[in-house]
Amino acid sequence: MSISGLVIHTHPFQAEAVARKIGAVDGAEIHAATDDGRLVVTLDEPDNAKASDTFVRIQDLDGVLSVSLVYNYFEQQTDEKEAIDDNFQT
Repeated sequence: MSISGLVIHTHPFQAEAVARKIGAVDGAEIHAATDDGRLVVTLDEPDNAKASDTFVRIQDLDGVLSVSLVYNYFEQQTDEKEAIDDNFQT
């Protein structure tokens, strides 16, 4: 599981369109928006690789000026932990 907090800065006149596009991204949720075009967004993805891919997709949206990662929490799934633990015990 990977949970990331992002601050996305957009052109103010494009913020609404960018917010709609982000709202359509699976795992993305907008929590706040400012008049000057900043959006507070969380990403909830199964792993950091998927979170990174989503981060890049958002960064490439028309109207996005910058994307800042302000928080990331990552926890391996139980079966992944067990596989890693088994490899270290041998």
